[in-house]
Amino acid sequence: KRQVSTQSTWGVSIGFHSGSGKSAENYRVAGEVTGSHLEIKTSGRYTYEMGVALAKSTDPADQKLWADWYEFTRQLALTSCFAADETERKMARSFVADALKKDGHPSDVFASEESCRAALWGLSPSPDHMHWFEYNFLFVLAADGKPDKSALGDHSAAGYRQRSRFYSISDQGCLLFNQGVAKYIIFLARTTGLSTDAACDAAEKLLESYKSYPDLLADISKTH
Repeated sequence: KRQVSTQSTWGVSIGFHSGSGKSAENYRVAGEVTGSHLEIKTSGRYTYEMGVALAKSTDPADQKLWADWYEFTRQLALTSCFAADETERKMARSFVADALKKDGHPSDVFASEESCRAALWGLSPSPDHMHWFEYNFLFVLAADGKPDKSALGDHSAAGYRQRSRFYSISDQGCLLFNQGVAKYIIFLARTTGLSTDAACDAAEKLLESYKSYPDLLADISKTH
């Protein structure tokens, strides 16, 4: 109430971060208490949607990037599950256990690094696995894609070579990514009350009508 009162007094909006995967109900409440005068930072969702797009794409290069990306998070999760730092170890194990439970596997796999590895590598790669969801952003600027802590956040040529891999995904991957991001924004507009159900339904129908990435680009470049 105090934040909303401040918002009204100063005529400003309240900003929310979407990256933690808040539920539709949370967004409905945010929209209601702010009178839909709110801003939502969506960039935290983008790497997730890129993973979903690459996983769905049938393009061989997209599939290779997805496989490398998932392998990176799997290796990083395994390392962190047996890290010296207690907090890092605890969080990593909770991510791995969540993924295993989600896929119907036993989650008590931390007796040894070997048992944890066997369980992790027994999973079929999915962008909905918690360890991928939590670690995926680290891959984008990891030097040459290495899952080593010393390689993370690399701003040298090696880091930017890794980042450049995302600049050459296929048209199919680009279409799936843009559709995923747009669907998420429509979801936010609907649940927060920023737009009507009718407008959101129409936008979703139009979004599904695009059969290729050039079709999408040609349509959104028009002056409506």
